[in-house]
Amino acid sequence: MNSSLYRQRAIQLREELSDDYFTLWIWDEALGAAGKPGQFYNVRALASLKNAQNSGKIPKLFKPISIFDNQGGRIGFMIKKVGEGTAALSKLRAGDMLELIGPNGNGFPIFRGKRILLVSGGIGYPPLWYLQKELINHNQIYWMHGGACQGDVFPSDEIWTEDGSIGRQGRVCSGMLENINKYDVDLIYSCGPLPMLASAAEISKSLNIEHYVSLESYMACGIGVCHGCAVPIGAKNDWEYLRVCKEGPVFNAEEVRWELM
Repeated sequence: MNSSLYRQRAIQLREELSDDYFTLWIWDEALGAAGKPGQFYNVRALASLKNAQNSGKIPKLFKPISIFDNQGGRIGFMIKKVGEGTAALSKLRAGDMLELIGPNGNGFPIFRGKRILLVSGGIGYPPLWYLQKELINHNQIYWMHGGACQGDVFPSDEIWTEDGSIGRQGRVCSGMLENINKYDVDLIYSCGPLPMLASAAEISKSLNIEHYVSLESYMACGIGVCHGCAVPIGAKNDWEYLRVCKEGPVFNAEEVRWELM
């Protein structure tokens, strides 16, 4: 794991993706060299801190945001507006300032010569976008992505929506077994809502397929101090609580104690 760095950086570009999703781009060669697929940054809108101090309110906590893209220092954060922290980030435009701490956590293990299935749901898309760029030249990849509706999904090989507004109707894990057999999959990576990950892990375990998941968890500090993001990891009769922000967010799916989550 790389040591976390603190930076204040201006937003170079903002891209609108849908009503709820947007991407913020910054430039930092040092951070670009340090970041790996699956890692994240603790991000805060600098303006929100100043406004909070001026109004007498408690400053907002940093929000953990996965690395969406990293092009030699051009770093992108794909964000969904879901609460106060991301709402503050959604108000930023090019030239506004971000506070960043990272890269944090342990990323995905990288393999060669594998037949890989990527499975993502909703805002689980960004870390797999960065991951597939690292994998694509040395592996065979098929990517399934799902969401509630058309506004929740993004380019992939196969799209699922719960309302059927685009792609195949249903939940993304419904098509996993079909694609595992079709593409003779021997490695799975996934990121998304906890129920989706648990379903994907159950399928991979039943077929004895290696599988790595990127977990989401509420983080207060995001740097391993508070233990607020701890999850049960380990063998069935010999497990312990590990921190998503420090030992994770990527874990072997078979070692996650899904029944205790």
